[in-house]
Amino acid sequence: MMNKSLRFLSLLLLPALLILGACQREQTLELRIIHTTDVHANLFPYDHIQQTPGTGSLARLSSMMRQVRQETPEALLLDGGDLLQGEPVAYYYNYIDSTSPHIVASAMNFLDYDAATIGNHDIEPGHAVYDRWVEQCKFPILGANAVSEDTGAPYFVPYKVFERGGARIAVLGLTTPAIPQWLPKHLWRGMRFEDIIASAQQWVPRILKEEQPDMLVALIHSGYENTNDDYLENAGSALAQTVEGIDLILMGHDHRRSLEWIPSPSGDSVLLINPANHLDYASDVRITLRKRAGKVIEKKIDASFADVNAFEPDPEYVKEFAAAEERTRDFLGKRIGLLEQAVRADEAIFGPSSYMSVVHEMQLHTVEAEISFAAPLSLGAKLSAGEVFVRDLFKFCPYSNHLYAMELTGAEIKGYLEHSYGLWVSQMKGAEDHLILMRPDAKPGDRYKTLHPTYNFSAAHGIDYRVDVSKPKGSRITILQLSNGEPFDLNRRYRVAINSYRAGGAGGMLTTGAGIAKEDLPARILSSSDHDQFFSLMRFFEIKSRVNPERPKNWSFLPAAWVHEAIKRDKAFLFP
Repeated sequence: MMNKSLRFLSLLLLPALLILGACQREQTLELRIIHTTDVHANLFPYDHIQQTPGTGSLARLSSMMRQVRQETPEALLLDGGDLLQGEPVAYYYNYIDSTSPHIVASAMNFLDYDAATIGNHDIEPGHAVYDRWVEQCKFPILGANAVSEDTGAPYFVPYKVFERGGARIAVLGLTTPAIPQWLPKHLWRGMRFEDIIASAQQWVPRILKEEQPDMLVALIHSGYENTNDDYLENAGSALAQTVEGIDLILMGHDHRRSLEWIPSPSGDSVLLINPANHLDYASDVRITLRKRAGKVIEKKIDASFADVNAFEPDPEYVKEFAAAEERTRDFLGKRIGLLEQAVRADEAIFGPSSYMSVVHEMQLHTVEAEISFAAPLSLGAKLSAGEVFVRDLFKFCPYSNHLYAMELTGAEIKGYLEHSYGLWVSQMKGAEDHLILMRPDAKPGDRYKTLHPTYNFSAAHGIDYRVDVSKPKGSRITILQLSNGEPFDLNRRYRVAINSYRAGGAGGMLTTGAGIAKEDLPARILSSSDHDQFFSLMRFFEIKSRVNPERPKNWSFLPAAWVHEAIKRDKAFLFP
């Protein structure tokens, strides 16, 4: 009788033991994430400005993703932001054709993107553009730290959880909080941008508790390391070291390809990766998870950069968007004027240039100002003498800024220039020194060699001045007179042309340099252009018909003998 009871008990226990054994068995899960960032509307394998074959592009990525999904059907495709600006095709669908489906949304939908984080250049076109784009995307646009002022909740989707290959992957989106430093408020009205670290400290514990993911990914529009004291623009390394619970940080924004391992607060290694801009490369992250009893007991992450240019453009993608691209080409092929002499942007960092003369004259004309501030926005830009077409103007204006007339005193103008040249030039001790302020570790083959971005090298037009580079920053500028011969008065108020990026305080020229509190900047705006800077430049050429950009002589570097030698050396180093 007892033997029968034991046999019966064994039969009862056997299923339970089998279930328990199954629960204790280990699972090994293989995951894959493809990450792009700072695509800047590089949708086609063609340079519409230079009219030459182009590199990278979503067309090539489409071919790559077909192979990736054959190998790993459940691979995630994520983007880190800055999609709506950079190529003429984006400008066309942002402003010229605003009724058709936005081509950037359509192209990303074609590739079956799973999520993207909002970037600062996605905010730049304004609510009408990015709200429409977000609505048309068939995947969530993330941004936990872009908070609605009305509701206190994120304006965009804060995070998304994906079930892939038996694993739960949480993707938290965070963008650079420096947007208010660069863009006028009407472009981001109704939002505030919280510090990335503070926002992550709020959201990561919440996601871990409520969603219990097997892996948490931070998809950030922010670079590896911060270089300014005013705000945490690039928060990648700080995020890894400060916030516990993040397994992988997919970076962007700073356009620098990097792959780093950083210890978390508990000592675990966090992978940070950035494939850089233009979609020549994509991050290819492979993850192996070991789970026991439903819990992750080991995570292994391997990553590399996939060469997107190793793939031919996807014929189906090219066919799908051929008509949309053709409409863009027609727009770019419109003739708008004549340029009397060739101009090139790389001259602009060594002194007055005919290239910058065009920009300054357009700004003065558009907002009827006495003085103009502007910086070279693309050092590689060159324009030959002859007919000018719409496509050519993108060499002058790659960004969609508006133009303002601001009221500044003479003293504030001087302070502005002191700060600008403080970012621009070194203090020379002799002719053997660099004129341009270089990165300490800069090498001839590096893409970025200057310590600060050249789009912050803002010079003036309409005044005559000298920059003495033998003196320390803050005491280099001597303003001689207005260029029309009238005396320059430090106490007088002047009407100054400036773009909206700079007028918002970007670069610190108006705040740190001129000493104007950021909250007081809007009150200094006297008027603004009806359209963006690119449109204003088109109108300038159409009205003038023939543009003859003479090289002005309103400013120069001193001591002349030192500078002459340094310029020859710095040109060879910067533009080999």
